[in-house]
Amino acid sequence: MTAQLYFRMDEKGKKEFEIVLKKVGLTPGEAFRIFAKKSIEAGGIPFEVSQPNARLSSSINSEDYLKFDGAESGLEWLNNESK
Repeated sequence: MTAQLYFRMDEKGKKEFEIVLKKVGLTPGEAFRIFAKKSIEAGGIPFEVSQPNARLSSSINSEDYLKFDGAESGLEWLNNESK
């Protein structure tokens, strides 16, 4: 016997979700069955669910940071700063 679950989400989110799932070869139904199985196995949500605190949110939205062309230039900057 099978059961059906229904939920609502906005159209933009649905389309973006479907694009992500298509890249990994899953349908929304398959993805939710995997999520449900993993939740049962874990005895809860199978990944961390949290909201950033005010300090982290501020940092994420800040433009007060350095940009590097790649990992090598970032490491070079770090090495020069510590001397």
